[in-house]
Amino acid sequence: MTMPTLNIGKIDYLNVWPMFQLLEHPEDGHFDHTLVPGHPSFLNELLARGEIDVSPSSAFEYLLHAEQYQILPGLSISSDGPVQSVLLVSPVPREDLPSFLAHHHNRVNVTGASATSVALLKVLWSLAWGFDQPQWQVVEPGEGLGLGLPFLEIGDRALRIHADRPRGWHITDLGEAWKQWTGLPFVFALWIVRKNLFPERQAMLTTLAARLLDIKKQVPDHLEHLLDQARNKGFSREVLRRYWQIMSYELGEQEQASLALYAHLCTRLGLLPGCPALNKCT
Repeated sequence: MTMPTLNIGKIDYLNVWPMFQLLEHPEDGHFDHTLVPGHPSFLNELLARGEIDVSPSSAFEYLLHAEQYQILPGLSISSDGPVQSVLLVSPVPREDLPSFLAHHHNRVNVTGASATSVALLKVLWSLAWGFDQPQWQVVEPGEGLGLGLPFLEIGDRALRIHADRPRGWHITDLGEAWKQWTGLPFVFALWIVRKNLFPERQAMLTTLAARLLDIKKQVPDHLEHLLDQARNKGFSREVLRRYWQIMSYELGEQEQASLALYAHLCTRLGLLPGCPALNKCT
């Protein structure tokens, strides 16, 4: 008889790497699970098809399909200010973008890897900065610098741009822009759970949730050890230290208020059909 396995999506970015590194610590208790790596949009697809059971995945995906999912309480991937890895990168200062775009096909390039970040840019663009919506063009991650147009970059590629800023380009950190506009942190991802798990997997999920809540508290104490383990990640120790110190894995009252505001503003722009409640696993 085949033993059940909990299939866990693993965002393939450094923002959540510390959580997964500690989850796999050999001193921790064992339960049968499989990690499936990928970028947020890919993991969204796997969740929707039932090919994984739980994953830190796009907050926008949850808000768009809340009837299909639950979330693990107390857990997110957030920033309370600058995030360093969700960036609008532009050949001109942000205030000059409308006049620049008027002469460059009115096009802004975005990644297809994160619906949350794309919707956040659209909200800030129209409602915070007061710009007319441009033509949004999806391009492959990493192509933006070679195209000469404003572009949205996320994840490790964005962190590299933040750490080694390309000459002649201007950077807007979207986590910082949201904080300046709303006074709230921004929630980029939630731990999303497929509904109607078999009882065996539901029991494993309870174990996973408890371990993740414990791991969330451990990250600061293990930071130097995590930096030792990350020597092959292509970033300096100081870049990763600053990055992991600003990342938050909380889902408290401020984060929930931010999610509700984000959902409201996305609904206002027609990006979401409404503002769902947070359906938490018990």
